[in-house]
Amino acid sequence: MKSRWTTCLLLAAVAAVWGIVAWKIFAPANDVAPASRSGPSAPAPETAAADTLRLDYADPFLKGAPRPVAAVRSVVRGLPPAKPAPPKRERVKIVHLGTVTSAGRPLYILTVGETQYELTHGESAGDFVFADCDGDSLYLRKEGVMYGVKRCEP
Repeated sequence: MKSRWTTCLLLAAVAAVWGIVAWKIFAPANDVAPASRSGPSAPAPETAAADTLRLDYADPFLKGAPRPVAAVRSVVRGLPPAKPAPPKRERVKIVHLGTVTSAGRPLYILTVGETQYELTHGESAGDFVFADCDGDSLYLRKEGVMYGVKRCEP
C-alpha cells in the first residue's frame, strides 16, 4: 500500500475485531441465570426425532448393475361358474301348410308330427308355442328352445 495512513487505519481495525473476538471467547458472560436446584425431575418421555433417515432410495453405486427381479406370484383364480347345459333340441317334423286370413287376423296352418293345428300368435300346438314370424319363417318355442319352420310357397 502506498499510504501509511491507510495501513495504520487497517491495522487498528484488524486489532479491534480480533480483540472483540478474544474477549467473547475468554471472558465469562455475567447474564447467565443461576441454575435452580429443585427436587429430582421426572425423566422426559422420549419423542421421535423430527428428522428421520428413510432408506428407501436406490443405491447410487448400482446405477448400471442389473437389478434382481422379484419373483411375482401368479394369481390363482377360481374357475368361472359352469354354464347350464342348453336344452336339447328334439327332432320333430314341423311343416307349414298355408296361411288363412279370417276377420283381419292370420291363421297359420301347421302340422307338428302327425297332428294339424291352426295357430295365431301366442297359441300352443302340443308342447310348442307359436312365438313369432317373419317374411320367410315361423318360429315355435318349446322349453326355451326356438324352432324355425320355413313358410310354404304359394
